[in-house]
Amino acid sequence: MASIFRYVLLVVGGFTAGLVLAAPSVDTYPLADGLLPGPVFTSDVAAAAAGALAALAVAAAIRRRVLAAALVGAMAVAVVALPGGWRFDVYVATIGAGLLLGALVVLGAEKLHTALAGAVVAGLLTAEPLAQFRELDSAPQRYASYLAASVQPVDAVWLPLAIVAAVAAGVVALTAGNDTAPVARARGREVAIGIGAPILGVGLYWSFHHALFSLDDLGEGRWLWGLVAVPVLIAAALWLRGRTGTVLLAATAMVVAVGGAVSWSPAAWPALLIGPVLVAVGVWLGRRRPMPLIGVGLLALAAAAGIFDRPPWDNANFAATVLVVPFAAAYTIVASLPSTAPVTVTSLTLPAVLALPLLAQFGWTAYTPLTDDPAGWSPSAWAWSSVGASTGAVLACGAAMAWLRYRSASEDLGT
Repeated sequence: MASIFRYVLLVVGGFTAGLVLAAPSVDTYPLADGLLPGPVFTSDVAAAAAGALAALAVAAAIRRRVLAAALVGAMAVAVVALPGGWRFDVYVATIGAGLLLGALVVLGAEKLHTALAGAVVAGLLTAEPLAQFRELDSAPQRYASYLAASVQPVDAVWLPLAIVAAVAAGVVALTAGNDTAPVARARGREVAIGIGAPILGVGLYWSFHHALFSLDDLGEGRWLWGLVAVPVLIAAALWLRGRTGTVLLAATAMVVAVGGAVSWSPAAWPALLIGPVLVAVGVWLGRRRPMPLIGVGLLALAAAAGIFDRPPWDNANFAATVLVVPFAAAYTIVASLPSTAPVTVTSLTLPAVLALPLLAQFGWTAYTPLTDDPAGWSPSAWAWSSVGASTGAVLACGAAMAWLRYRSASEDLGT
């Protein structure tokens, strides 16, 4: 019975943590935030960074009473889901999600990490479509574009998930004879990378926000600094010992592929189940046939599909977003496990911490072209360069994975 509740805790808790970290609030578009520096620190990225640091602290430092951290985290999410929010409730939600995730990573053994990683990936990828569905479904149709889902009196998704996670944590705590996790002590490199990744995300978000507001009213700008994250994370993964950095590379490839994906709003709630189902298939196959380089190849194809940005060929990009990315992301991350608890936490929170475009073109002329935009397949120079850079970044993660495998094999042979 305790093992059943443990699985429930890992799956429901992991999905809840991914859902909250990816979308702690709805109205977070940088242009609507106002002036620096306040908007940066009230954004989803900064809130997700706080949650990632909370998860790292639990995974790196707590060895006893980890279920208490999971229970506190679930209760924090439940409190935020109740009516009557306040300005910084996103920090309460993400820190609670971080406590929950960090405790679950510590609790999970090798096989349990597979279920947990899949649940977190499902939550990360379902957050935006769910938020848009709630926004459009709850608002009058003529005002649907202007109202946020936060007008709901109760978050009907977060609250039951958090309650189930809290109940499962309580049952496991009461039935488990030993609440001490046999996890190796965190290394300094792992902690340093776990702290550096959220700082990198907030810094890039500040740069992106500054570039938006530095633009003239009638100008057009491009932001390229997001690409810095890819070589930095690749270097961090190579800095780690053995193959523990493979899952960090998998998460980086997922960040790049998801960053170039199109946004979509499901017309009916059953469409929200497509992503979790494909994630479950990816988890199952990644556990049985772990070949992360194949997953990286699929993510590269999904990133390359961004070249189809005009109708009717943009359906290929939409299909890649809805059908390929969930399966490939889950498969790649699961196939890259196991790793240490701090590295696993950093990797699972990375898509939320780096929830911003690696390359961006903005301004009035970017969104309202001065000439007609004909249908057909005729990508612009910017589309070629941005999609090429994103695809190359995913392939670079795959090359680093191959190098880690070669390096580890050489170390095992003593050469």
